Amino acid sequence: MRQHKPAHTATVSFILSVVNKSEQELRALHINPHELLAIYQDYVQRQAELTDTAIYISRILEGASHVHSIKFRVKEPQHLLKKIIRKKREYPNRHFNRHTYLHLINDLIGMRVLHLYKGHWAKTGHYINKHWQLKRPPYAYVVSSESNLVPHTFGRFGCQIMPHPSGYKAVHFVIETQPGRQRYFAEIQLRTLFEEGWSEIDHSLRYPDHNNNELTNLLLQILNRFTSQSDAMASFMRQLTIALHSCKHPAALDALYAQLANLPLTQAEKQQLYTLISSASRQQ
Repeated sequence: MRQHKPAHTATVSFILSVVNKSEQELRALHINPHELLAIYQDYVQRQAELTDTAIYISRILEGASHVHSIKFRVKEPQHLLKKIIRKKREYPNRHFNRHTYLHLINDLIGMRVLHLYKGHWAKTGHYINKHWQLKRPPYAYVVSSESNLVPHTFGRFGCQIMPHPSGYKAVHFVIETQPGRQRYFAEIQLRTLFEEGWSEIDHSLRYPDHNNNELTNLLLQILNRFTSQSDAMASFMRQLTIALHSCKHPAALDALYAQLANLPLTQAEKQQLYTLISSASRQQ
């Protein structure tokens, strides 16, 4: 990882080398290199405070039920500058300077809250809503194969549905927090352990310069499909345990059989599971 320079020693030339752009290229995007330098100098001095704020948020999130683990990071200064350039291309009318960037960049603090089971994110979402003011509605990043889940889970929660072309899956909350004098925004990402594994692999191959090629994209799409199937199987196994302990209620088993029918299994595997589940329910 590249170590950032102390704020007082950074120069415009250093900033240009960090973002790998010439001054002319930046000005063509209506970005003043001196403003990037001012942002860098301000942001470097905030690193310790941002880290303390991330720890503070993490400790509150530890009180949420069904959370498996929590990670956090504070964005590296060089990654912040590169993100500002990408955002300026995407939103030309936004003006980034040292007075505005704290409000315009939502993920200076990034939190990842991981769950064992897909359905547990909603409980954590309610917990987040209880403890923080949101900057905007949560974004649910989905793939087309999950479209049947949208109206029943994400849409009902008030999420803005965001189909992701690369297959990324998570629910993002942007919270406002002010443990000290400065107000900051933090992005809290909710996902399963399987989704986290896929995201880490995707991140290692493509971030921060968004390297892209057809072969990598195809392999990541295949891996993403395996991820969704693994989450579906994990949820089914959990529901199986619950249903077998509720076998006096036929509706529980009926729901289980309906879920089994949609799993990515061969017909022989499904039939074997039907037989074993029926046998187990009779023994309860």
